[in-house]
Amino acid sequence: MLEYMERKYGEDFTETETYAGQFGKDYTMLKVRSRRTQTEGILVRAIGKEHTVYQDNYLAYLLKDKIEQRIRKIAEPVFGECKVFYKIPWQVFPTDYPADMEVDAFLERPQSMVRVYIYVKSGDGDRQQQFEHFFASLRQQAYIVGGVISYPSDEDMYNMITAKNFKGDIYQGYQYLAEAVFSMGEKGELAYLEWKGAVEHRQ
Repeated sequence: MLEYMERKYGEDFTETETYAGQFGKDYTMLKVRSRRTQTEGILVRAIGKEHTVYQDNYLAYLLKDKIEQRIRKIAEPVFGECKVFYKIPWQVFPTDYPADMEVDAFLERPQSMVRVYIYVKSGDGDRQQQFEHFFASLRQQAYIVGGVISYPSDEDMYNMITAKNFKGDIYQGYQYLAEAVFSMGEKGELAYLEWKGAVEHRQ
């Protein structure tokens, strides 16, 4: 599995943790670390014994910054100042994901399971309309993503959110005015949308 990673990405990796795989499943998983980027927690999976297939999720780490930049470029014209964070998925990607995959191609594939967290500094405006504009922009780019759009209750709440704590904000005393949880289907359609808190509609 380490040889597969080194051959695919052209860099050295070390094993950090072993998984035996689920009972009844013919696969093994490892957590590995990149020596070049110092990235921890990369998942590698080996499926089958006679004809082994390898998969990994290192691309999520390599493309993280670019993904956040792309989504921020779409989000800021709609929401104004905001913070955008990409959540590394706890999964491996299909075997046809190349090591040099471009960020746009990654965002266009539903198998990437891209999930973003967007924190909007200002709570002003028609939130439903903002979501519709944001969603339309995603479709225009042919991106397939899901995630959360959150409107913090005040500036202090906005300032407390960082790249380190955004996934656990509910446990940090974070409060919001409203949040939209959404996902897109394989063809870019809106598959799910749930609003929490107040949704303002203005004429």
